[in-house]
Amino acid sequence: MTTPVRHEKTLLIRSEFLNHYGTLFGGYMMHWADDMAYNAASLAYPGASFVTKLFEEFNFTTPVVQGDIIKIFSEVQSHGITSCKVMVWAINARSQADVFRTHAAW
Repeated sequence: MTTPVRHEKTLLIRSEFLNHYGTLFGGYMMHWADDMAYNAASLAYPGASFVTKLFEEFNFTTPVVQGDIIKIFSEVQSHGITSCKVMVWAINARSQADVFRTHAAW
C-alpha cells in the first residue's frame, strides 16, 4: 500500500465563529472536518462520488478561542470496494495542543 497523502488547512479563528461562551461553535469545526475528509477521499479516488456516511466520536479536547490559528488535517486510512475511511484531526498551530481527532466514513 502506498503512503497516505496528508491534506492540511490553516484557519484563523475570528469572532463570527464563536459561541456565547467565547469558544468556537462546534458546528464550524465539524463543517471544516467534513470538507477536509471529502477532499482527501476525492483526491485519492478521482472520478468517484462520495457522500458522508458517518463521523465517529467527535470530542473537542482543547477549547478554541478568537485569535487561535488551527490546522486541520485529513488522510485516507483505508478503503473497501465502495467506501473509504478518512482520519481527520486538528491542532492549535501555536500551542500544538490537540483540538480533536476522528474518523469519517465515505
